Amino acid sequence: MRVTPRNPDPRSRRRSAEVRAQALERLRTLISALSHSARAVERSTGITNAQLFLLQQLAEVESLSVNDLAARARTQQSTVSIVVARLVRAGLAAKHKSAADGRIAVVSLTPKGRRLLRHAPVPPASALLRAIEALPVREAQALADGVDALVRALDLSPPEATMLFEHAPARRSGPAHPHRTVTRSKKRST
Repeated sequence: MRVTPRNPDPRSRRRSAEVRAQALERLRTLISALSHSARAVERSTGITNAQLFLLQQLAEVESLSVNDLAARARTQQSTVSIVVARLVRAGLAAKHKSAADGRIAVVSLTPKGRRLLRHAPVPPASALLRAIEALPVREAQALADGVDALVRALDLSPPEATMLFEHAPARRSGPAHPHRTVTRSKKRST
């Protein structure tokens, strides 16, 4: 005997649609706010959110190892190494041997990095990490379960852990100059 599933009553269907619409609206709000904030960080500082996050971690102490920075960013050492290399190339951070243990390389802020931080906004990664840390364990678990269900439903495989909003820089890695205008010459056909 074949059993056909019953259609849920209209109230149940309506409630289901409302819950899904609410979930989508919350995701839109979160993604929009974090993306807007990350773009604002890049416009005002000329560096990525991830780079600013690491600089702010370095400002809290004299120096940190790459492993310590990775622990603070809740990501892998190899990912942080790439971001640190960009900071060093930009002259915002310096890498040197630890005074306590010469076998360990540590990273510290340069004067240029300190100057940039004086006027830098809070990066969205910092705000997001603080918000997640502040959640009660039950809510953090519900968040993890919900996001995990969405990742599975989209058939996504998690990439290597990366820092939030870190990407290959699209422009120079120095501070932005909001009042400077750039004129571009038009190509002439020959």
